[in-house]
Amino acid sequence: MKKAEVHNNGIFIEKIIKYFAFYSIFSSIFKIYPINIKQAVFVSIITVLLIVNDYARVKFQNKLNSFWYSLSFIGSNVLAGFLLYEVYCIGSQIYIIILLIEIIVTTKEIPRFILGLHFIIYLIALKIANTNIKDILTSYLVIMSILYLFRNILLEKEKIQILNQELKVANTTLKEYSEKIKELTISKERTRIAQELHDSLGHYLVALTMNLEYAAKVVDIEPEKVKNVIKKSQNLSRDCILNLRQAVALLNANPVQKGLRKSIEEIFGNFRETSGIEFELEINEAVEFVNPDIKNCLYKTVQEAITNGIKHGNAKKFSIKIHKNYDQILLIIMNEGARCTNVVKSNGINGIESRIIALGGEVHFYSDDHSGFIVKASIPEIIDL
Repeated sequence: MKKAEVHNNGIFIEKIIKYFAFYSIFSSIFKIYPINIKQAVFVSIITVLLIVNDYARVKFQNKLNSFWYSLSFIGSNVLAGFLLYEVYCIGSQIYIIILLIEIIVTTKEIPRFILGLHFIIYLIALKIANTNIKDILTSYLVIMSILYLFRNILLEKEKIQILNQELKVANTTLKEYSEKIKELTISKERTRIAQELHDSLGHYLVALTMNLEYAAKVVDIEPEKVKNVIKKSQNLSRDCILNLRQAVALLNANPVQKGLRKSIEEIFGNFRETSGIEFELEINEAVEFVNPDIKNCLYKTVQEAITNGIKHGNAKKFSIKIHKNYDQILLIIMNEGARCTNVVKSNGINGIESRIIALGGEVHFYSDDHSGFIVKASIPEIIDL
């Protein structure tokens, strides 16, 4: 809004100066030619042509191509030079300077040919009017230097305005990106919490259910053993509550700080005593020294694979192998539960897949003739810096 107001004010001032210049020219014509009416009329016609040409150029400058615009501008220079010679007054001097302003200030690139033509016309008109060449050159150079400096100021101001506009657009874009990142972060954290609840609580709830079912079967036969099962169930429920709190708190702690083998053995312990499920674990000791993120991923993969195998495949035996082969960590989990000919990816399987892929690894789920269900994964070793 302010820029438009300044532009409109500039146009208004320019019009006032032009009106004054033309008024001065017409007044001087009748003073210079009080008797020679024909000459006065001729010069007046030249002035009117100059006004019409000037008005048309300004009015239709956006519609005229560069050739017609340049031709109109050359015509204005020639007519203004003639008036400067015939009617040497303040008005003719002001107008020819206005043309110089239009050449230097208002054009994107200074037209050298028109500028040279303007200087020649200015020089000839004033020389014929017996003005000293030194004075002509000095005045022209001073005026042109001032206008050139003013042009540079305007160009710098325009550059600053463009940069400010670009900065404004960049800030708007950055704000939009920030909002999107915020939304993605929230979505990612929600997914993480949901996955954590599914992995941790699902495992403990399956183990707790099996313990309680076992207790219900032997309560009349072996009441002493039921006490141990109930105690075990209480421990599982406490662990379940603890994991729930950790998941809600986004669970930043590493569950395998005590060691990968020991952590996996604890998973086995949740089922061994009451379910009759057999577990075999073969783990290379070198795996204990790999990146904690990889160990955490291996732990959660084993946990989820056991939970799914018991829940969906009614598996009674699990064989788990974890080895370090050069720069790859290999994981194979096999169970002797129900075979699966068509793997439908549940939240648990999707969670396993996303965690392994995030570490640059790959995982496959399938069944063969000898095993119920197999999870086979490989993860490239991450070197801690």
